[in-house]
Amino acid sequence: MKSSSFSCSVENKFKANSTLTYPGTLLRSARKGTIELYAIAALGLFLLLAAAYYFFFMPHQMSPVQKAKAYKGLTVQLRPIKTKVCVGNEGIFELSIVNPLQNPKAYVQLVIMAPPGVTVYAGQGVKGGSGLVTTSLVVDPGDVATLRIRIIAVEPGKKIVSGTVYYWFEGESKQDARKIALDFPVEFVNCK
Repeated sequence: MKSSSFSCSVENKFKANSTLTYPGTLLRSARKGTIELYAIAALGLFLLLAAAYYFFFMPHQMSPVQKAKAYKGLTVQLRPIKTKVCVGNEGIFELSIVNPLQNPKAYVQLVIMAPPGVTVYAGQGVKGGSGLVTTSLVVDPGDVATLRIRIIAVEPGKKIVSGTVYYWFEGESKQDARKIALDFPVEFVNCK
């Protein structure tokens, strides 16, 4: 009988000792948790610093859409000096382009479509012929450019002179050019 009670007491002590934790393992477990906490805090701080560097110090490239929203449009005016012109006499059109001060340098191309019976014969840097002419220019920030275009009609009637201005800003691609369409009626009359 004694031996059976002895085995029970040893068995109970064994069970009790198997669930005990020693002070060394508790300390190792606490250090491991602290190290994990420091590692997470360091990673969070690194990500915060990387985000601050990206947003405040890295140069950002704007997309063409963002640039278009950031820049002000050019002010463009195509107007005839006279709205009634004698057949055989020249009619003068002036194209004025203003680039606002906050914009970068603007590259501008003007395309004029002359209606049948009208010929564009002179202008500053005007190239082309046969009813379709073009010229290009550069407008600095805060500057204005004015072009004079001379036309002659060979037959009377009301004609519409159409112009299209394409422009893009320095640093942008020509493929992102903006377009302004301009149409003006001119009456050509017989004056003889």
